[in-house]
Amino acid sequence: MESPTLDDFVAWNDQLAALIRAGVPLDVGLDAPGKDVAETLERITATVARRVGRGESLREAIEDDDRSVPPAYRSLVELGLRSGNLSAALNDSNRVAESIDDSRYVIQSSFIYPLVVCFLAFAGLILFCLFFVPTLAAMYQSLRLRPGSGLRVMQWLRETLPYWSAVLPLALVLFLLRLWRTKSRDGASRGRATGFLTLIPGLSQAAFQERCASFAESLASLVESQVPLEDALPLAAGVCGDARLVGAAQSLAAALKQGQVPDDNDPAATGFPPFLRWAMLHSEATVGRPRALQMAADLYRQAAQRREERLRIVAPIVVCVVLGGSATLLYGLSLFVPVVQLLRALAS
Repeated sequence: MESPTLDDFVAWNDQLAALIRAGVPLDVGLDAPGKDVAETLERITATVARRVGRGESLREAIEDDDRSVPPAYRSLVELGLRSGNLSAALNDSNRVAESIDDSRYVIQSSFIYPLVVCFLAFAGLILFCLFFVPTLAAMYQSLRLRPGSGLRVMQWLRETLPYWSAVLPLALVLFLLRLWRTKSRDGASRGRATGFLTLIPGLSQAAFQERCASFAESLASLVESQVPLEDALPLAAGVCGDARLVGAAQSLAAALKQGQVPDDNDPAATGFPPFLRWAMLHSEATVGRPRALQMAADLYRQAAQRREERLRIVAPIVVCVVLGGSATLLYGLSLFVPVVQLLRALAS
């Protein structure tokens, strides 16, 4: 297979910048804002072209440890160079990014209905403070009853109404503005699970399984291209972009370079999920390592898709119950507690 040339690399970078500007989710390790991706890729292209002009090969120019070339991007290009197809190297990156973007959309959209409920409860609480509290307080005074704790809380809320009624909407506006600015700056970092999203068990595990699938597919492509396993491991891990897989791949590659074949309980192998571990170390005598790795990729991708489907069902229910239910409960308590305490006072 003919190796890509410098012209192919330049055209690939132009295509990559166009895809990112068009909003296509890609996980290529370029953390610059979307509008600066073209400038970043131009600097990388200029750096690589200068080294090629000095007589280095395209692979040597990419492999040089330069901070101007991000590690994940370098691994992606090296994968394309070693497999002989730069464009095909973007497929796994796009799949991982699309999966994470879909999960992020599910989480964000699950907040829409609860936020509507919270807004209605917030508006109702303001109306209670303006119209219901004075009427109830006058009733207590006319009956010469001592106000209960519920009425005292509502009176305090009425006295502080100018403050909390302005602070909460302002906080919501600032949050939405920050969310919009973050989204507009995503650019090449789209598809990375960041912030509180990484703390959601279903999302984080689905993202890890999708990255395991990406790692397995990249490793299968490199092994089919006759790249030694100890060299292919760090490269495939760099493409998938998961820190756990990167560390595990480096440890396993170091052991293989020393002539060791770790067993399943060896610390150098336990960093990988069981089936992926078998596909890398023990499948050559059965179905063959490339086919086993492709089977592992399909398995982990299907597992990630099943988790995403469960997340689509569970996340809206949980958020609605927790957020919407809490707002509805507080709204109901603000109405019924003062009334119940009045009835109890009249009965006594």
